[in-house]
Amino acid sequence: MQEKSVLIVEDEGVVALSIQAALTKMGYTVVGIAVTGAEALSLAREHKPDVILMDIHIKGDMDGIQTTEKLNEVSDIPVIFLTAYADDETVKRALKTKSTSYLVKPYNPRELYSNIEFAIYKRRMKDRAGSHRENLELFFTRSSGAGLIIDMQNRVVFANSAAEILLGWTVEEMRGKNFFSLVNPSASTADGPIDDTVKGILDLEAVDYLPPLARISTKSDRIRTVSLKTAIVREEDGENRFLMILMQ
Repeated sequence: MQEKSVLIVEDEGVVALSIQAALTKMGYTVVGIAVTGAEALSLAREHKPDVILMDIHIKGDMDGIQTTEKLNEVSDIPVIFLTAYADDETVKRALKTKSTSYLVKPYNPRELYSNIEFAIYKRRMKDRAGSHRENLELFFTRSSGAGLIIDMQNRVVFANSAAEILLGWTVEEMRGKNFFSLVNPSASTADGPIDDTVKGILDLEAVDYLPPLARISTKSDRIRTVSLKTAIVREEDGENRFLMILMQ
């Protein structure tokens, strides 16, 4: 099994050690703990971790968001923000970076694990020439997040049990249905409307058309605000492409 490494950026010692213990228990290798942005950049260059857990309010001249912006200039290492601060302005600043997700302390271990696994999987899949939809379906089956795979005709071709719980539809009811008419997503914090065709997203490879935060409707017409994590999946022949969505 390929080793998975994490860099922690957290200036509160007790919290950092607690996160380190949790990650070690989950099977990850913690390559270091940084307390400032400058130290985080240095450790990231040295160890090249698979993912970085970044507290927003850290010591030094740069906060976590500024550190992530600097990191994005030289690296594609995914960043997961983990912070006790969730005010609107902070969220908007965080979402403007290329971070993978934003979790609020106290974190849920299963949610943290799911976000780390998704971030690592998405990056490794991006680096491969072909796609492995079967492996992705296996990942979603094990994930606590609501996972769906959408084809170029906007149809749901796969959904996991967590998607059933979140949306209220059974897998059989969702399969083959138009994703946009099924959940009717609307932008929550991002500017502009959501593109209503997966084909347009796949053609342009512009997953940013789907905002990091969105409001969706369930089968019972309940409105839920969820985080959307997306990536493009290619089949080995390069002809068929899909959009994978993880909602939490």
